[in-house]
Amino acid sequence: MSYCSVQDVIDRLSATGLIYVADDDGDGTVSGSETTAAVEASIMAANAEIDAALVGRTNLPIGSPGDWLRHRGIDLAAERLAERKGHGVPVSLAEAARRSREWLEEVRTGKRLVPGVTFSASSSADGTSPPGFPRVVNPSSAAEG
Repeated sequence: MSYCSVQDVIDRLSATGLIYVADDDGDGTVSGSETTAAVEASIMAANAEIDAALVGRTNLPIGSPGDWLRHRGIDLAAERLAERKGHGVPVSLAEAARRSREWLEEVRTGKRLVPGVTFSASSSADGTSPPGFPRVVNPSSAAEG
């Protein structure tokens, strides 16, 4: 299960951008096999990054990820694809990926919920008891309450 499609990433980069990052044989065009190999590898990396934020918060794989996760996948995959041959990543792609990583970190720590995704009962949107984090109570305030 992927959070985004090959076509989603191609659309984000544009035809010119795709040639720049995926023309492995240097002929000025991108063949179907070049596109598939390059884009699918970047999508797999993005999927792993998203799964790392969701694991323990919801059951994986997610059957229908929805637009919010699809856009996170596009952001991360496009950046990964742009940097694969040592090229500088355009600022717009780098900024979108940075923002997506921040939001995914908020999901991981329980500060953000994902639209359309059911989280486990032990998850909370306010970050009070995200999975993997111990619940700590101040003994003096617990005695007062």
